[in-house]
Amino acid sequence: MMSKVPIDKAREQRITYEIIVDCYDDYEVVSGWYAYLDDHLDFPFAAYWLTTGSSEPEQVQVIGMADPEDCRTDILVEIKYRDGDLEDVISVPLVELETVEKNTQRAQALDDWLYWLDQGNELIDPDEYEEY
Repeated sequence: MMSKVPIDKAREQRITYEIIVDCYDDYEVVSGWYAYLDDHLDFPFAAYWLTTGSSEPEQVQVIGMADPEDCRTDILVEIKYRDGDLEDVISVPLVELETVEKNTQRAQALDDWLYWLDQGNELIDPDEYEEY
């Protein structure tokens, strides 16, 4: 599969030697990404939710990572979501969010994740996922 974005050598090095270093199977890659994002996203933070069904992205508060067991096939985060007078916490794919603040460690971590996906990578294929 052809990459959508050009190779970024610094990002490739960070991913290879910091995030998925010593990962010998798909489950370890999931754990590497989960740990890296949990450490670098610095919760809570404001983000734009890009797929809310409306024409404008909605600003939401990202409060943490979803349960690790829910992140085997996609990285999910928990957001505070308001619908009218009701407020709830829901899990959404990290790929659906864009940080409000740019040029931060958080933005770099999110960009690392998006870059890795844009290179044609994926976590465990849901059709191949099985419990340990």
